[in-house]
Amino acid sequence: MSPATTARPRVAIYARQSEDVDQGIVQQLDDCRAEAARRSWRVVAEFRDNDTGASKARGPKTDWYKMLGEFDAGTFDLLLVTETSRLTRSLTDVLDVCPPRRDVRVVVIREGIDTDVDDFMLKQLVLLAEREVKIKAARAARYAAERRKEGHPGAGKTPHGYRWVSAPDRGPANTRYVVDETEASDVRKIFTEFLVGASLGQIARDLNGAGSSTRKGARWRSDNVRRILMNPFYAALLPPAQPSGKHSLAQIDLGACTPGAWEAIVEVEQLIAARGRLVGVKPNHNGTARRWLLSGLATCSVCSEPVRSARGETHPTARRDGTGTAPSQRYHTYRCVNGHFMRNGDVIDDYVAALCVARLSEADAAALLVPETNGADISALHNRREALRASRKNVFSLIDDDPARLADAEDRLNDLEDQLRTLDEEITRVTSRSPFADLVGVEDVRAWWESATLARRRAVVDFLMSVSICPIGKGRRLAGWEQVKETVQVKPKV
Repeated sequence: MSPATTARPRVAIYARQSEDVDQGIVQQLDDCRAEAARRSWRVVAEFRDNDTGASKARGPKTDWYKMLGEFDAGTFDLLLVTETSRLTRSLTDVLDVCPPRRDVRVVVIREGIDTDVDDFMLKQLVLLAEREVKIKAARAARYAAERRKEGHPGAGKTPHGYRWVSAPDRGPANTRYVVDETEASDVRKIFTEFLVGASLGQIARDLNGAGSSTRKGARWRSDNVRRILMNPFYAALLPPAQPSGKHSLAQIDLGACTPGAWEAIVEVEQLIAARGRLVGVKPNHNGTARRWLLSGLATCSVCSEPVRSARGETHPTARRDGTGTAPSQRYHTYRCVNGHFMRNGDVIDDYVAALCVARLSEADAAALLVPETNGADISALHNRREALRASRKNVFSLIDDDPARLADAEDRLNDLEDQLRTLDEEITRVTSRSPFADLVGVEDVRAWWESATLARRRAVVDFLMSVSICPIGKGRRLAGWEQVKETVQVKPKV
């Protein structure tokens, strides 16, 4: 026996589990502490790896890595664990604690192992565990392939807008996702607002302003909105598997997606149009989020620069009865960046809103809202896209049968990719050409306007008219819309 066996050893405890549940770690630590107390061993360090797999590499951020460093520094002599599987399921890790690399004395409580006496059983159990891991991985891969053929997603984080259905509650179709209508309304709003021109930041601001939040209860941010717009799951498309740790929504090829066995929240055309505006574009998580109707849209009549929103403040004079001044108040204004004016914005917003509602209420509004598509039929475009995807799939099938045909098929594949890319651009163009189709047939346009998001109202203004604000002189107040009309120039676009 080594001196460490006869002397009172300095003990380090190691606890690990794959799931993020504190209870399992606590139980392992308690059992090891009790064993150390029973043997009158002194515990000098404890290491815990929660939510850490035993068959995968454990890097510098794990307590396993820290534990090896502490042993090298001479902090402890003996490593105490409850079971071999808590230590590792990989022979590579065992070699990290065994000679010649290191000579760590490992004691396993439940299996009665002490490597200072014999390390054969420890290595044998780890080899068996490693073999079981490989068998399970092969079984899981086969199950995943079969599941994918049926259009079912794997277990994991369920997208916002859906609810995961556990196995006992699945119907005959074995569907894993069902639509959560409360969350799905957020998803539909995100796609609708984005396709009428709202920025990511503006959509996030509007969602937060409406009292909506992410599933975790957090405020919406532009990166949350971007991920939803990029995700094929919302059009009931199952993307191909990506390498572990390298998941990227931007790298997903929609042509390689397969139909999912769940209900879509948005149309495929909406997904294509949204991704067409985002893929290949550097994310701008600080996208401009407007708070007022005309900021950045209206221009100054003098210099033609876009106006900005600002906050004005009243400066009341003293009351005639000598009781002092009225409280100062802050109000919304528009200002020229070159200093030509700073005007009360509320009355201008109300005036422009009234013009928009009046124009949308006219008899020819429907024709304006849904322009001619020049013969482009979205369903026909979609059918054409499916035919191109089928052709590409057939080419890949030929290559699988005879890899020598790859060179001959390369030109054909490139041609199909070009056609698909052109078709997706056409779908994006046609989809974006009718951004206000949901307004057609609305009887109470004023009610629609009041319930619309700021992004949607701004899109309507930009679609219908150009607005130019004139200086009115310092201290002048406008009493009504007739006076506003004289100082706000509106030119119809349609």
